[in-house]
Amino acid sequence: MSLIVLLALMLLATAIPDLSPQVLSIDRHPPDLWVAAALYLAFRARAFKAVGWAIAIGLVRDSVSLDPLGTHAFVLGTIAFLFAEGRSQRGRVEGMTRLMLVGAGALLAGWLYLVRILPLGGGVVTAGAFVDVLPGVFWTMLLAAGLYPTLDRFHLLDELCGRSHAFSS
Repeated sequence: MSLIVLLALMLLATAIPDLSPQVLSIDRHPPDLWVAAALYLAFRARAFKAVGWAIAIGLVRDSVSLDPLGTHAFVLGTIAFLFAEGRSQRGRVEGMTRLMLVGAGALLAGWLYLVRILPLGGGVVTAGAFVDVLPGVFWTMLLAAGLYPTLDRFHLLDELCGRSHAFSS
C-alpha cells in the first residue's frame, strides 16, 4: 500500500507545476512535492532508511525532467540524510517544528540544486536565483501543512518508513 501511495505522490508531484494556478504566481514557483515527500520519509523513517527512498524519488524526478540523471537524486538523498533521525531517537517531529524543518529542507534543497547544476553548464547562478527559491519554499510548507497530517492520520507511508501499524500483516 505504501509503495502505491508513494507512486501516486510522485505522479502528483510531476503534475503540480502544470496544475498550479496563476494566482499569487504559484505557477512560477510551485510547491515542491518531491522535497516534501523525501522530508516526510526522513522525519518518519527509522535511522537512515529514508535516504534510499529519497534517492529513488530523485531518480524518478530526474527521469521526468530535463536535468541529467542523478541531479535530483543527489539533492533529495542529501536532504534526507541531513534530516533523518539517524542513530538518535529524537521522537516524532510534529506541528510548527516540522513545518519549519520543511522550510529549511526545501530552502536547502533549492540552493543545493543551484550549486549542483553549476558544473553541468547551467551558467552563472546569481544571488537572485538563491532568493527566487523562497516563494517555492513557502508553497511547499503550505502543502506540507495539509499533506503531512493526512499521511500521519492514515499511516499511508509507514511501511516504507519501517514502521508497522495495526492493519499491517
